[in-house]
Amino acid sequence: ATPTEFMFDRKSGQRVMATSQDIRRSLIGTTKTLITILILMSLFSPYNYEPFQSMNAREESLSSIRDYLDMKHLGNCFITAMMFQQLVGLFGSATALTIEVMTGYRAVESMRNPVMQATSPSDFWGRRWNVAVHGALKRGVFKPVRRFSSSFVAALMAFIASGLFHEYLVHLTGMYNKEPRVADDNVCNALNTDYKPQLGSNMAFFAWNGVIMVTEKLLGRNRVMQSFGSTLPRFMVVFLTIMTALPLAHWFGNPYIKQGLLCDFQEGYFFVTKIV
Repeated sequence: ATPTEFMFDRKSGQRVMATSQDIRRSLIGTTKTLITILILMSLFSPYNYEPFQSMNAREESLSSIRDYLDMKHLGNCFITAMMFQQLVGLFGSATALTIEVMTGYRAVESMRNPVMQATSPSDFWGRRWNVAVHGALKRGVFKPVRRFSSSFVAALMAFIASGLFHEYLVHLTGMYNKEPRVADDNVCNALNTDYKPQLGSNMAFFAWNGVIMVTEKLLGRNRVMQSFGSTLPRFMVVFLTIMTALPLAHWFGNPYIKQGLLCDFQEGYFFVTKIV
């Protein structure tokens, strides 16, 4: 087993061999992702990746649709989405590059710029975001459930399984007794060192997106909705797609960002920061 997906030939069913061009492409992709991460860290680390003073940044509860659609809130959520896309993408692309060099087989690109290019929720979660995990959930949850239930139920169960997995990650990273955190004046100086992650928010985030996926499948059968989607320009379709999840991105990001996980993670990187 490997933390990536191999590419298979559709006709023969055999794994595709990686060419020198494939390896070069993986190397370039890994390098670009790393550079993007360093830029994001340099820009947003001093604000603990929440540069805009939204209600969520002030650790206030969002109680209305207006709060969720506030531009400051959406700006912070967008930064959260980009950070996790790049970090997960770096792990995936570096792993794929290593496997291609060591085994000679071509690996599937794990992160395909979903935040900026996905044209539907199913395109976002099924073909662009963390393809390796998608493949594992499809084989381990979706297909077994599909044998005795509908595809709608199977898709929802896959998202619930993903939510449980991420709740486990939150438990590992934030719920055990740890040494008291000391804020660094130069890095993540906006960090609340007393923050305790709230269990359940990751599950809620993935359950919501599971419902969105099922809704998309149901509406996709409607001819009016099909024609409506085909008449919109691509950038508008991408915008509407990301807006199905972006206002709720803090449900996913808060347990990691507010406990300082990114601040811990960035210690292994070189980036620009202000020295007080």
